Amino acid sequence: MARLPEAALWLFDSVGLTAFLAATALAAGPDFVGGLQKSGLSLVAAGILVCAIPHVVTILVGRFLFRMHPGILLGVCCGAGTSAPALAAVQEVAKSKIPTLGYGVTYAVGNVLLALWGSLIVALMSGR
Repeated sequence: MARLPEAALWLFDSVGLTAFLAATALAAGPDFVGGLQKSGLSLVAAGILVCAIPHVVTILVGRFLFRMHPGILLGVCCGAGTSAPALAAVQEVAKSKIPTLGYGVTYAVGNVLLALWGSLIVALMSGR
C-alpha cells in the first residue's frame, strides 16, 4: 500500500479546497461590490450576524448545557458550518484529531439543510 507524505496530504486537504473557494470568491466579486454599493454596510453586518450567532449559541449550549468536550464542540461547529478548512485549523491548533468526532454527523446534516433551505429561499425569492 502506498503512503503519501504528510506534506502532500496537507497540501491536498488545505490548499486545494482553499484555492477552490478563492476562485469561486473571485468570480463572485463584481456582484458583491454591486450589492455592497446598493445595500451598504448593513448587508455586511447582517452576514456577519447570520454566520456568527448560530456558532456562538452552539458553543454556549454545548459547553454549559451539554457539558461537551471543547475539542468535540469545535468539531461540531466546523461540521455545522460545512467547513473542512476550519476543521483542519482546529485540529492543527489542538494538535489532536479529537475535533473530527463531532464533525461527521453535523457536516452531513449541515449539507442537507444547506441544500434544502437554499432551494426554499430561492423559490420564495422568485415568487413560486
